[in-house]
Amino acid sequence: MAKVKTLVAALGLISLGAVSVSAMADGASMAKDKCSACHGDDGNAKDPHLPNIAGFSETALHDMLMEFKDGDRIGDKFKPENGEETDMNKVTKDLSEDDINALAKYYAGQKYMPHFGKADEKLAKKGAKLADKKCEKCHSDGGTNPDDDASLLAGQPREYLTRSFEKLSNGEQPMPKKMKKKFKKLKDEQKKALIEYYVSGGGAK
Repeated sequence: MAKVKTLVAALGLISLGAVSVSAMADGASMAKDKCSACHGDDGNAKDPHLPNIAGFSETALHDMLMEFKDGDRIGDKFKPENGEETDMNKVTKDLSEDDINALAKYYAGQKYMPHFGKADEKLAKKGAKLADKKCEKCHSDGGTNPDDDASLLAGQPREYLTRSFEKLSNGEQPMPKKMKKKFKKLKDEQKKALIEYYVSGGGAK
């Protein structure tokens, strides 16, 4: 009887493994078809107006995709090289829950490659201290830890971060209540300092 239970358990693990591999394969196929023109084959975008999404947690990716799909988050229009103009709301509109889960699993399994942009060192130092006080609880290790289930900020392009801060300020991009409370208190100069810190590589340096 014990041998039977062991065999059943083993078969169950094999089945779960097959499902996981299948989801990854489906995610890779969808990523190539729907996302690679803007975010690259592995989720590391070349255009500075777009974020690297490789290495985010599955939860963070799932939540962001759902926000775009539900219209809670407004995507900017973008025309990739040799492609048609689109935005994230259009891209996610017809995705099913399974599609979103598969994409999240695929990109979570890719390696995040920070840009390490040239930053204003003086502002970046101020930003580092500010990030430690205001952001570290949810964007820990200087914005590098995917286990936070939040966006990876370290090494994202300046253009993308600047636009994201604008969208957070004007309500185009949702944020948790705790973050909203802190973000509203930030002065423009403090926002610039945080951007410079993360552009410089944050905790990835």
